[in-house]
Amino acid sequence: MLRYIVDTHSKIACPSHLYLGNLLENLNRMVFGTIAQTQVGLDEEAQKQFAVTETRNMVNNIMFRYTEAKGKQFWCEKTPMNLDYLSLLDSHFPDAKYICLYRHCMDVVHSSLNLSKYRFLPEHVPFVHKNPGNIIAAMTENWLEKTARLLAFEAAHSERCFRVTYESIVMQPEQTLRPLFEFLEVDWEDGLVERVFQSRHDVGEGDGKAALSSTIRQNSVGKGLEVPRSGIPNQFLKEIDRLLDELGYDSLDAYYSNSTPIVPHKFEADRADVDAITDLFENHFQNAIDMNRALYPMLDGMWKIMIDGQTDKTWCIDFSNQKGVIKRDDLIADFKLSLSGALLMDMVNGRRDAIEAFIRGEIQTDGINDETLLISFGRLLFS
Repeated sequence: MLRYIVDTHSKIACPSHLYLGNLLENLNRMVFGTIAQTQVGLDEEAQKQFAVTETRNMVNNIMFRYTEAKGKQFWCEKTPMNLDYLSLLDSHFPDAKYICLYRHCMDVVHSSLNLSKYRFLPEHVPFVHKNPGNIIAAMTENWLEKTARLLAFEAAHSERCFRVTYESIVMQPEQTLRPLFEFLEVDWEDGLVERVFQSRHDVGEGDGKAALSSTIRQNSVGKGLEVPRSGIPNQFLKEIDRLLDELGYDSLDAYYSNSTPIVPHKFEADRADVDAITDLFENHFQNAIDMNRALYPMLDGMWKIMIDGQTDKTWCIDFSNQKGVIKRDDLIADFKLSLSGALLMDMVNGRRDAIEAFIRGEIQTDGINDETLLISFGRLLFS
């Protein structure tokens, strides 16, 4: 979400994950082991600095061409794993500015648990190995270590860091973002928040929820209340409260005692009538396909969407040609999705998140073994 916000500004280009830290490490190693060694007049330390300069120039050359092609002036790179390369990033880009994004511990734990329903993200694996008997503990320790590391970097480079919280962005977007862009030394642009999900952003790795969103939602704030407090190891409690206090959050006790857990909505099938869904497929979705089909050439075959499990509420999207054609028919399909009509309408209207609905098991799939394929399908219809 923050990447989309920054990328929406007319002067800043922010692509999907580039793994910049890892790239710098590998390029630096390559340059030092090759052309830096030909600089015979330099000692080892000077050769290392030569490698840093050459690596920075390579990256700057690519990013300059990228921002120029986008008609923008600055670039921003957002990869969560960059946290493992902060000193390397700082040595290569000593004048860079950093947006330090934080979120409440328990909401991060809740999100991480949802993402781990079928597999663990690579950055979670070490913490699962340390806490194999308690996944809540694993995700909590993940938050503790990374939050502490980011705070330490921020304290050491305070003049080049801007602290922002997820909650402040979604609850008070303009009040939060105005000073952020002032920190980045670009003017605030009226209507920027409204344009975030209307603007086209480059595809690539990132959070699928943002890619399928149509607005900045507030309904993820406080979801951590669904995580049993008893699952948090006692040895973590003091450090959690210390970091929460440093970030301006209430204590863990206050979080659990002063809030009401968010109960998942129950959606009734009769909230979406047949005529509304017919219009949705034949007009809204068909228009989206006509507009966006060229962006998703990897989608092929026949996709079947069954509403409320009823064959008379079945639509098929044929991607066997370049256009993509919607047919109201129960055809043999390569890929199948089944969901309630109410959920479908709520996703289109921005009231529900498609990724979260899938994680909760409210969207059933058959024949779709590639997660990126499913996300591309969702982006095509909902973007």
